[in-house]
Amino acid sequence: MSSMQEILSKDVIITLNDEYKEGDYIYLRFEDGAYLGGAPNQLTVGYAEQLDEGDFDNDGNTYPAPAGGYNDDGDMEDVNKGITVDYVAQTSDNDGNTVLVYRVTNVYGDQVTASNDTTYGIDLNFGRLNFDAPVVVAQAGVMFDTFSRIDSQPWPSTTNPWPFDTVTAPMTDNTQLFKMGPQFELSVAKEYSGELDVWEYRRLFRTAGGSHGNNYNEDDGEFWVTTTNNPDDGTPADDNAGAWDFVVQVDQDAGEKILFTLSGDNMFGWIDSANPAGAETYFGAGTTNTCAYVSHTANAMNFRCDNTDQVVEVVYDLAATANSFNNPKQDGEFSLSAVVNWEHTTGQYSDSGTTDDVDFPEDGVLMSSPYEGETSLGPVDAGMWTVNGSVTHIPYMPYSAQSTSGEITPISQIIYVTNNSRDPAFDDAVGEDGDAPENNDVDRIIWVEAMEEDGTTHTFELDALANPGVTAIAGDIREGLFNLGLLNSTRFLSLTVNVADYPTNVSIYSAYNVNGSDRGWVQNDSVRTDRDFYRGNDIID
Repeated sequence: MSSMQEILSKDVIITLNDEYKEGDYIYLRFEDGAYLGGAPNQLTVGYAEQLDEGDFDNDGNTYPAPAGGYNDDGDMEDVNKGITVDYVAQTSDNDGNTVLVYRVTNVYGDQVTASNDTTYGIDLNFGRLNFDAPVVVAQAGVMFDTFSRIDSQPWPSTTNPWPFDTVTAPMTDNTQLFKMGPQFELSVAKEYSGELDVWEYRRLFRTAGGSHGNNYNEDDGEFWVTTTNNPDDGTPADDNAGAWDFVVQVDQDAGEKILFTLSGDNMFGWIDSANPAGAETYFGAGTTNTCAYVSHTANAMNFRCDNTDQVVEVVYDLAATANSFNNPKQDGEFSLSAVVNWEHTTGQYSDSGTTDDVDFPEDGVLMSSPYEGETSLGPVDAGMWTVNGSVTHIPYMPYSAQSTSGEITPISQIIYVTNNSRDPAFDDAVGEDGDAPENNDVDRIIWVEAMEEDGTTHTFELDALANPGVTAIAGDIREGLFNLGLLNSTRFLSLTVNVADYPTNVSIYSAYNVNGSDRGWVQNDSVRTDRDFYRGNDIID
């Protein structure tokens, strides 16, 4: 979005790269009708004004001549001729680009044969030209090039030959007059990374590498909106190296500022409080910004912060309240987005252009002051909560070769997952205070590790979920094996089925069928007689 009507370029300077004579033409071409005006009617460079040899002593040391002066001592050092160019016309090429036509009307030197006066190397400064700011923004800048013609072969009637001139370094003959770029970027410094523990009914995180009881209840992420610098930092063409010439400011009205949104499918469904600020969620000690909670749903949380370039640390406490603690938490990914509400005013320009690195208003004309808008950023990845699971080993399962997806084969498998979904808040194995848990629609994902006869393992996640009830997973497992290229011949595999739920909630039935009649039951280790292994024994999952 453009907040200006007009914008001035830097000085447009071209360096002559040929020996010009009176009557030759110089052309300036600007992309797609963005040019509005400002080109001078006439330019004159005085004799010896730019390339002045000065005096030389017998040892070759240079003594600069006085400003505007010239000393011809016949030593063949270059000195510029005087030259005048006059504006002739404005026209367009076949692509709709604006072309300004200038004609060389006067060239003069010292008329001394021994001197080396020339038009080579003369800089013609056409000054700062005015452009249509919305057009500049829409086309991400304005391409500019320059070319010349001798007097008897004017453009466009003659295309060749043409002496070709270049603009001054660091630009090229075909250069971008305006560098466009985003002022704001959304960055994540620390991602969420908790692992939900099914042995705690998905209510707490397990310490990395820990066993039962090695739990914690908080996970945090850190992020911010940063402001960018001009990527051409330090080039001579950039008066404000490292800074953009035009920037906007964060709108500090109470309902504006920077609105962050942290999103994830059912990732906040466990939160019991209507306003979780200071309880289930809070801004951690790493926060250097000024922020406030705004709102949340099961799938998103919004909070507003004052400033760019200041860190925001958002912490989630799974055990902040009794009810939120009892609720199971969803594993999944977090994404972060932000909306920067901004304004652009004449008041932010602090002087009249005399100070380096300070913007000044005559560079552009605001559409209005203040001019207000917003910039949307993201979404970007902000981490994830993973989950461990109950583990069931199926020591043996035969598979026929399969050539196409979904093909019916002589050997078929029968594998079911049953989840009886006990309520942890009222189960005798837990005995916690608080209301009956909500958010029981968390998805219990299933992932499988298949081991070949030589010990090679392959792990993949199923599309099926082990939510409360009975779920058939044999077809999903077979499709996963097929996609991994493991069914190109008859195979005998060992399967480890992981279900993201409390182990004693889950039982698995496993069998196979040969030619539709000969069923073979396969014993696995999910059948238990003690309904409370964890509380009674420190088993390792």
